[in-house]
Amino acid sequence: MTRARNRICQNTMTEELYATIAIGAVIALVALVWTSVHVGASIDHLVAPAKNPVVLILDLVRKKTPWPVAATFVAAAELVAAGVLGIAVAMVVSHYRSRREVVDVLAKRLPRNAKALRRYTDPQHAPVAPEVGPGLALGRDVVSGQVIRQSWEDVAAIIAGARTGKTTTQVAPAILAAPGAVYTCSNKRDVVDLTSGPRGKNAAVWIFDPQAIANGRPTWWWNPLDMASDLAGARSLAGLFAAASRPPGAQRDAYFDPEGEELLAILLLAARLSDQPLTTVYQWLSTGRNDRVVSRLASGGHELAAQALLDVMNQPDKQRAGVFGTARKNVSFLADPNLGDWITDRHDNRPRFDTDAFAASTDTLYSLSKEGPGSAGPLTAALTAAVVLSAERLAARSVGGRLEVPMVCPLDEVANVCRWRELPDLYSHYGSRGIILMSFLQSWSQGVDVWGEQGMRKLWGAANIRLYGGGSNEQGFLDDISSVCGEMDTRQLTTSYNGGRQGQSRSYATRREPIFDVATLAALPRGRAVLMASGIDPVLIRTESVLDGPYSQAVRASLATASLTDALPSTPNPNRGKRGRT
Repeated sequence: MTRARNRICQNTMTEELYATIAIGAVIALVALVWTSVHVGASIDHLVAPAKNPVVLILDLVRKKTPWPVAATFVAAAELVAAGVLGIAVAMVVSHYRSRREVVDVLAKRLPRNAKALRRYTDPQHAPVAPEVGPGLALGRDVVSGQVIRQSWEDVAAIIAGARTGKTTTQVAPAILAAPGAVYTCSNKRDVVDLTSGPRGKNAAVWIFDPQAIANGRPTWWWNPLDMASDLAGARSLAGLFAAASRPPGAQRDAYFDPEGEELLAILLLAARLSDQPLTTVYQWLSTGRNDRVVSRLASGGHELAAQALLDVMNQPDKQRAGVFGTARKNVSFLADPNLGDWITDRHDNRPRFDTDAFAASTDTLYSLSKEGPGSAGPLTAALTAAVVLSAERLAARSVGGRLEVPMVCPLDEVANVCRWRELPDLYSHYGSRGIILMSFLQSWSQGVDVWGEQGMRKLWGAANIRLYGGGSNEQGFLDDISSVCGEMDTRQLTTSYNGGRQGQSRSYATRREPIFDVATLAALPRGRAVLMASGIDPVLIRTESVLDGPYSQAVRASLATASLTDALPSTPNPNRGKRGRT
C-alpha cells in the first residue's frame, strides 16, 4: 500500500514537472526563433519582420518573411547558451526533486478551510493578541508557506519520538519568543545551552540542577515546603512526591498508598509549621514516632491532623510499619545528600527562590532532572507545580483573570521528569489564564503510564494545539491521526489478460484510502509535523530549527559562550515583581 502511494505521488510530481518543461520548451523555442530572425534581419539590413511572435512564425512557415543568413549564427549561439542554462536548470530540478518529501504532495489533498486557518496565521484573528508579540511560531504550512502560530490563549500537547528535533524546533523557539517568565523542564542540558544566553541578557536565569546535568551548583535554594502552608497545600505536595516516585505502570495499593500520602502530608505541614527543612520529614518517617510533631500540629491549630498522626503512630506494628514505609518510599530521594543544598537554607547568604516573584517577572527557570534511580524528578514536579500555581494566583488577581503578560511553560520530557498527576485537569482553563503549557512526550504510552488512558485522553483532547512530529509506531495512536486527516480518491489501474486474439484489457477503478496512512505517519520525515488544532482541519507543517530562524545568531553565540558552572541568576533582574517585556 505504501509503495503504491509513493509511486502515485512520484508519478504526480513527474507529470507536473514534465508539463512544466513542455510548456517552457515551447515558449523558449518561439523566443529563440523570434530573437534570431529579428537580430539576423538587423545584421543583414533587411526589413524588420513582424513583432507579433505568432504572426512571425506563420510568415516564416508561409515564406512571406525570409530567414536571414545571420539568423542561423544567432540561433546557434542561443542554442549553446540554452544548453548551458538547461544543464543548470536540470541540476536545480534534480536537487529539488530529491529534497521534496512525498508527504508534501499528500498534504495538498488535506481538506482546508482558509478562513478558519486565519486564527493561527494572522495575529489579528487570534482570540487574544496583547501587545507582546504575534504568538509562538510552530512552523510553516507546507501548502501555503504561511507561518502557523500558537496564540497566547492556546495550550499544546506535542508527541514526537527521540531525535525528531523537538528541542531545536519547538522548545527552544518557544523559550526565546516568550515575552514574560519562562519555566521549562528537561532531562538534557541542550535547552540551557541554546537559550540561556539570549534569555539572560535582560532578565535573570535560574538553573535548578540537583543531578548536575548542566554542571549547575546550588548557589541559590528553594524550599518546597512553601507549598505546604496549609493542609490542602501539604496534600498537593505529598501527592506530587508520591506520583513522581511511583514507577511507570505501578498499581496503587487501595489502603497503604492513600494512608501513606496522608501521613506524608501531615508531616510536611508539621515541618512547615516548625520551620524545619524538608529533609527533616525523612528523619521523622525513619524514627516512626515523634510526640513533639503531634504537639506542634496541635499548637498550630491543626488538632484533627495531630489526632490523625497520633492514630497512625498507635496502630499495630505491622500496619504502622506499612503506612510509614509507604510514606518514606515517596520521599526516598531525600536520602541523597546532593539534594540537600538545593532545598535547604545553609545560612550562607544564598538567595532564596520565590515562585510568586518569579511569576511576576521576566526571568527564566530551567529545571533539570533524570529519570531512574536517584532521580530528582519529585522535586522537579514539585517546582513545576509551585511555579504554575503561583502564576495561577497572580492571574486571579489580574484584570480579566489572566496574566497581563503570558507565562510560557515548555515541559520537555514531561512524562519522565515532571510526573504531575493533576496536569491534565489544568489544560481546560490555563490557556484562558495566560499560562501557556506545552507538554512534550515521546509517545502516547508515556502519557498513559503517568495519567492513565483517560487522563492522557483528557490532556490530548483539552489541548488547543495537538502536534505529532513523527517517530511513533503505536498503531492505535497513528490510526486516530490518520482518521482525523481524512481520505482521498485514488485511481487504480487493473490489467486483465485474455486468451486468443483479444489480448489484454485495462480499466481504472476509484477507491477511497487515507490521505496519511499509518505507514506514512510512522515514517514522517524529520522537519515535518502534523498539526491538529481547534477549529481547523489538520495541516502539515514544516518545522524550523532555532539554529536557522530569526534567533540563529543569538543562539550560536549562546552555544559558543555557554558557561554552566554557576546556577546563580545571571544578571540582576530590574523587573523583579513587575510585568514587562523581555
